[in-house]
Amino acid sequence: MSILVVEDDEDISTLLKRGFEMEGYKVECVDTGEAAIKRANTTPYDSIILDIMLPGCSGLDVCREIRETRQDASIIMLSALDTVPDRIEGLKTGADDYVVKPFAFEELLARVRAQARKKHVPNKASDTTPAPLGDLSFNAAIRKVEFEGKSVVLTEREANLLILFMENPGQPLAREDIFKELWASQGGSALNVVDVYIGYLRRKLSSLGVNASSLIRTVRGIGFVLDPE
Repeated sequence: MSILVVEDDEDISTLLKRGFEMEGYKVECVDTGEAAIKRANTTPYDSIILDIMLPGCSGLDVCREIRETRQDASIIMLSALDTVPDRIEGLKTGADDYVVKPFAFEELLARVRAQARKKHVPNKASDTTPAPLGDLSFNAAIRKVEFEGKSVVLTEREANLLILFMENPGQPLAREDIFKELWASQGGSALNVVDVYIGYLRRKLSSLGVNASSLIRTVRGIGFVLDPE
């Protein structure tokens, strides 16, 4: 398992590199956001440990950039910013988990392992092709969604979410039920990860045209629904 550590504090970076290598991981370290984006664009990593307060490009910007390029490495943010809004902002950018400094290496290691277990959970996107709904269709083999003649490729997690909606067309799904179906058994996530990935999926669908932008609606007091009509 390969890990990219993005941390400008040399002491913390050295600690993490030594600790993960002792556990058998392959570790690379960079100290700027720009270097992190460059490495992530050329090297597939299983996990990225990402400090928020970096010189130049912040960790939040790095996370957004990585997610926009459809990379599915698990991202765990490190930050001294410990308020609830800070954590929510980190998760909204696409992070899978958020760890507050100072932290115990053993806890960070446990969170990395929890994210790694997701790779061994049966993946709906790789083996499930739902029936088309009107002009909406999804090709599981290449994670491509099509609508009214346009198409866009989804990440694995976006694809799993779309499949869940397409298997339940017109049926409102509660946040809790979505979380239970796609994230609860995988560790390292909070309930608001559902809203984060709903946002990602909506943006991808919006690129297919104005009609596609309203396919997933919020149902007040319940959750979300896919309305193919």
